Amino acid sequence: MTRTIALAVIALSVLVTARVAVAAAPQHGQAEQKSANVTGRWTMSVKGSPHGDVTMGLELTQEGKKVSGTFATPHGDDLQVTGEFAEGTLTLATASGGESKISMTAKLKEDGTLDGYLSSQMGDMTWTARRVTRK
Repeated sequence: MTRTIALAVIALSVLVTARVAVAAAPQHGQAEQKSANVTGRWTMSVKGSPHGDVTMGLELTQEGKKVSGTFATPHGDDLQVTGEFAEGTLTLATASGGESKISMTAKLKEDGTLDGYLSSQMGDMTWTARRVTRK
């Protein structure tokens, strides 16, 4: 009987220890998302624009969840953008309102690229971006 109780206590402590370890471990992707940052220069590819597929520049600075930067249009304009990056999702909008307003959302993928949607007066388009690496 004493042996049975001892085995039960050992089994119970193994189960409790395993449960505590699982609860303390970060969920898949959680650690990466907390340390993820979108600061930097990006090359952005937009598909579905009225002018065909276009490549643009995006330069971002992130402080906490807040993101700001510039969006370089194919016409040579640099538009100011502001937004946030939270839980792996980037949301941005140009400072100008009205018809020239551009809104963007994207997910930061595991490979470090951004993949999302852009809305403007010209319609809704998809976009991807790859961080520019300095050589």
